[in-house]
Amino acid sequence: MGRGIESSFQTGDLTPNPQQAYTTQESGPSMSRDQSVAFCLGQQPHPMRAEEVICRHCGSLVAGTRLGVYQVQRQLGRGRNGSAYLATHVRSQQPVTIKMQPADASSASLWEAARKEVRTITSLRHPTILPVFSCTAWHPDVSASNSRPLHELMTAYPAQETYLLTLRQYVPVTLSQYAAHYERSELNLALRRRGVEPLGHLLRLLQQIGAALEVAHARGLVHGGVMPGNVLVDSHEHLWLSDFGLTRLLPPKGTYLAPELQIVGTACLQAGNMAPYWNAVTPASDQYMLGILCQQLFARLLQPAEFEHLQPVLQCATQKLPSQRFGGVDQFMHELIMRAGQTILSHERHTSSFEQQRLLSMPGQKVVSPTPVLPEVSSSNHTSSGNHALNYNPAASAPASPTDDWEKLGGKLFTSHDYHGAVKAYLHALELDAQKATLWLALGDAYFALENYAEALTSYEQAIQRNPNDPLAWSNRGTALDALGRHKEAEECYERADQLEG
Repeated sequence: MGRGIESSFQTGDLTPNPQQAYTTQESGPSMSRDQSVAFCLGQQPHPMRAEEVICRHCGSLVAGTRLGVYQVQRQLGRGRNGSAYLATHVRSQQPVTIKMQPADASSASLWEAARKEVRTITSLRHPTILPVFSCTAWHPDVSASNSRPLHELMTAYPAQETYLLTLRQYVPVTLSQYAAHYERSELNLALRRRGVEPLGHLLRLLQQIGAALEVAHARGLVHGGVMPGNVLVDSHEHLWLSDFGLTRLLPPKGTYLAPELQIVGTACLQAGNMAPYWNAVTPASDQYMLGILCQQLFARLLQPAEFEHLQPVLQCATQKLPSQRFGGVDQFMHELIMRAGQTILSHERHTSSFEQQRLLSMPGQKVVSPTPVLPEVSSSNHTSSGNHALNYNPAASAPASPTDDWEKLGGKLFTSHDYHGAVKAYLHALELDAQKATLWLALGDAYFALENYAEALTSYEQAIQRNPNDPLAWSNRGTALDALGRHKEAEECYERADQLEG
């Protein structure tokens, strides 16, 4: 809902400040923090013995603990699947999230299956699936080896003494925090005065979640925990669906659990064996959770009259029987967009056109369009009572884009070695959509071909801001840094690229 969230969150305590990172004083190969400082990172921090890694009372990590090449800074939160911590790379200060799940007799036997699913889902490189760099069993009594990469810290200790450690990309804000931010009436009103349609914006955000689920379901994978806490938002309002492979280890609580999973989940908890629940999660139950998420998000941020016409679609996605829901998440999202109607589209087009004309009248201004409007759809009166009530046309969701045309032209000019022309074409495309990471990457390549390494570096950094899990962008940034003589920084970029590819 606009750029306000970036400044608000980045000035709060949700984004790490590298200048406040826990500093180290290594005194030997087995030490990873200053022995004079040791305290627990639990909700009520308290002093610890210097040699301890995990608090024996609350199970939280100790501040400054080194895990591989990452140093733990603070606890981000605790949930049903363990605790999450902010950590930073000891050389580059790149932030990551480390999630630590204690062994549970009911689910520890599924850890290997979870690890395989994490590797599979990360290998898809989907832009709305949160990248996971490592997922491994870990025993805390390995301080002498803490400088080794996390994936080498696998152990064969008894299950009750191990943790499932997941290293993933850090994104500071959850969807719950995002919604709470815009739930404030003054912010909501300010958005509406700027001509931003909240319903249209929310649908674009939800489409990102739907896209992640569609890709996973097509590969035979399911999520099992589509809830606000597992949806992350960066400063560009890009969404990431996290914890594939981990959420199925325990059933979610509350209204998000699909009816068909409630009985099996309760039975598994009572029997101390989560394997039947792991196998019971389906794409239909993921759709149910997404439908509940939509309902709750709309209720928090919209007036009832603004989404009343979407209730039949939401009711279909959250039917008690899976067979009465939509045939897939793609159909659910398409029908939701269709029911949103033409009002949002026409209003946003008018606002966008007016704003661009205003900017064009200002000398020296570049026009950057807002987030692209929703695709045009027919306004026919389809009902949503079941799978056969849909008139679903995937092609309707992919209209031609002037941005794509400029990007294709830039590619042709680059191929023909007209690098100056390619730069101009990519800049035209970025005037229309400055949030497209591939455009910044292509612009960087064109600048690099012109030996304009400073501009190339800037472009690659813009690409990384928008897609931090792209190994090519990191590798190209390293190449530009090498060309500028900044070899140490370049090595860190190559290391990051290798990590993302591995």
